[in-house]
Amino acid sequence: MSAPRQPMSPTQELISRVMRIVRICPDAAAEVLELMFLVSQIEALTSVDSEYRDARRVISRLRSPLWDMGPADRDTLLQAAETIRKACRLKEADIPVTPISDIGERARIERKLAAVLAGEFNAAQIARITGAVAAALQE
Repeated sequence: MSAPRQPMSPTQELISRVMRIVRICPDAAAEVLELMFLVSQIEALTSVDSEYRDARRVISRLRSPLWDMGPADRDTLLQAAETIRKACRLKEADIPVTPISDIGERARIERKLAAVLAGEFNAAQIARITGAVAAALQE
C-alpha cells in the first residue's frame, strides 16, 4: 500500500500546472523557466517585497502569455494566476495589464538610475534614459 500523497503547496501546484504546458508546447520553455524563477522567489521574498511586485508580474504574465495555446491550457494559466492572486491577497486592481507596468515601476527605475548616474547626467537626461529603459522592459 502506498503512502497517501501530501497536499501540494500553491507554488508546487502552479509549477505542476505550468510544466504540463511545457510538455504540450516546448516552444514556451524559456518563458516558463523565467516564470518559475519568479514564482520560486514569491514565497521567499514576501517579507522583502511587501508590495508583491514579483507576484503581480507573474500573474500578469500568466494572463498574457507570449506563446499560442489551446483553450484548456489557457484556462490552466488563468487558474494558476488566480491561485497566486488569492495566496498573496491581491485585489484585481493591483494586477498590472502588462508585467512591467505596475504602479511605481518607472519611479523605482528612475530613482535607481539617478543614484547610479548622479554627477554624470542631469535630471532631464536621466528622465530620457528612464523612459528608454521602461519602454524596453515593456516589450
